[in-house]
Amino acid sequence: MISLCHTRRYDSRWFLRAFAVLLVGLPALAQQATVSAPLSADEVVQRIVAMNEVRARALESYSSLRSYRLECHCMSHKKADMVVRAEYHAPDKKTFTIVSEDGSGTVRNKVFKKLLEAEQESMREENQQRSAISLENYTFKVVDYQQAKGNALYVLEAEPKTKNKFLFRGKIWVDGSDFAITRIEGQPAVNPSFWTLRTDFKRSYQKVGDFWLPESNESETKVRIFGTADLCIEYGQYEITRSGAVKAVSSLEKSSTGQ
Repeated sequence: MISLCHTRRYDSRWFLRAFAVLLVGLPALAQQATVSAPLSADEVVQRIVAMNEVRARALESYSSLRSYRLECHCMSHKKADMVVRAEYHAPDKKTFTIVSEDGSGTVRNKVFKKLLEAEQESMREENQQRSAISLENYTFKVVDYQQAKGNALYVLEAEPKTKNKFLFRGKIWVDGSDFAITRIEGQPAVNPSFWTLRTDFKRSYQKVGDFWLPESNESETKVRIFGTADLCIEYGQYEITRSGAVKAVSSLEKSSTGQ
């Protein structure tokens, strides 16, 4: 079964907007030598976008099991857990089945279930475009590049071009072979509520077959008067039920040059 993350203090009433924004689409390494990056930030992002499109076309359906955990130690003590079976069918359909749930009914109904609704809403094409990690939505620069045992890793700083609730500012870690995002850390581009002082999030991704899928999503929100909140979502037990072939980056580059 999926393990649950360590939690901190939280009051559920003011955090729904922050959590929903963080999920709309909505990644520590051993010490390595840092060398000059062979690609610019824009070139890395162009490859990310191209490979995301390839993987999206190839991934037809999958299922997974995920766990949600939230706890409150502020004006009132509330905590809740929920385990959900998720089913994805290309291009834009997700369905959720609640396997088990425990704890505060307010948290489960006002936070967890609203998050699932927000995730379904995020599958709409216009929302995917507004939240995409792309040159249209962000300005990027390379802040680190590491290479060890033939594996390359780019670290990019992302700055949103507009104050859009779907965007964030922070850093992304990019696998230099697959040109897939393996990790993201940052804050929302827009404060979702007057009551929210600051929200920090960390997302990580895991490779399942040829595809990079969510592994964990942790967020900490500081709220005026009420304290600090932590939400943790862990994803696992993936089963790719139907997929096609994924072309390598080198194949894409040859196609674009007509070779």
